[in-house]
Amino acid sequence: MFEFIANNIYIFWILVLLFGYLYFVGGDDIIFFRKKKYDIDPKANEKLADALKKFVRSRDFDVMGPATVEFEGQTVSFDSLLLTYAGSVALKVQPEIGEIYSELSTDEWTVIHNGQRGKMANPLKSMDNWEKVLREIYRKEGVKAGDTQRLVVFTNNNCNLVASRHTPACHVVDLERKLGEMKAATDNSANVQAMKAAIEKYIKK
Repeated sequence: MFEFIANNIYIFWILVLLFGYLYFVGGDDIIFFRKKKYDIDPKANEKLADALKKFVRSRDFDVMGPATVEFEGQTVSFDSLLLTYAGSVALKVQPEIGEIYSELSTDEWTVIHNGQRGKMANPLKSMDNWEKVLREIYRKEGVKAGDTQRLVVFTNNNCNLVASRHTPACHVVDLERKLGEMKAATDNSANVQAMKAAIEKYIKK
């Protein structure tokens, strides 16, 4: 055994160097090697899209976005819009890292990362107008639209969100559970195709 290693020591060192290179330089997709801790998740939108596809699979629901809507002098942008028999859920992606402490009504949320305490603007505040504009569009187009809700979705693998059940925010791995809590799959007789057509009418080209 030792004689074999001694005779092939160069192969051993090549393997060591290769492993070291992959460990320190390799990216997220190399299994069994170190995962990079991105401050901003580079695959945030992709993760949200995949989670929504999983939720609507085998259901007659639809997903739109990202898009910008212009309606009667108002402009709103959404990362994704989930349309179900319950109504609409406008979703906003948050790719940040760290421990996030959220409050529904506060202007800022607390972020702790690398032992440092910081603040971020409450992303729900920027979504207030989304619900209003969506309701106005549905009303003008005469669409049976059910409920209109908002949801902030964190995607970073190294993010831990601390939120009450009543706060419309979650990590992407908990998206299906959160949508269940929000009764997003309840049948309120909302017309999915009519809602989609109404929104498409005002999407900025």
